[in-house]
Amino acid sequence: MFIFKIMHPIPLSLNNTFAIEPYTKLCVRLIVFKNGEEYVCRKESIYKLKQFLALDEGRAFKGRLQLVKRGDIIAVEVKGEVLGMVGVARIVTLLDNSNTSLGQD
Repeated sequence: MFIFKIMHPIPLSLNNTFAIEPYTKLCVRLIVFKNGEEYVCRKESIYKLKQFLALDEGRAFKGRLQLVKRGDIIAVEVKGEVLGMVGVARIVTLLDNSNTSLGQD
């Protein structure tokens, strides 16, 4: 059985936060919380996320939750609305920590 730990949420706006939690050894869940409740999430491989983070500019994913990268900043969009910005370095740190946070029971 896996034990999942939600990483420290990153504030996006007054009511919204963003977090990355381990899902499997090679995948994570990207989660947006609204008023403390899970609002939207996406499961994605760590490899694909790191490829996206290496781009200068780009858009990740189709669907409700999207990430838009411009330089060192990533906009977190839900349903086409930007909820906030996150630094690339912060996301890289969360991804690196997600590998060590996945435990087995």
